[in-house]
Amino acid sequence: MGKCSSEIKEIRFVIEKELTQCYIAIVAYGDCPIGVQGWHHKTYPASMSVLQIMQDQTKKADYLEWPLKAPR
Repeated sequence: MGKCSSEIKEIRFVIEKELTQCYIAIVAYGDCPIGVQGWHHKTYPASMSVLQIMQDQTKKADYLEWPLKAPR
């Protein structure tokens, strides 16, 4: 078992008519498993504001479990 750490490098939001796309760029350090580093993506309903999404992630912090998908 190695030592692994990560940090958020960038957060992007793509606001569409019916959906809000959230992309989080993660930089991995040390002996992290495959799939930690890169762009993680999650879709939220348009009814949630960007502030609500950020507050939600402050409580959960599960973005490393999101699938990898880079913004266009």
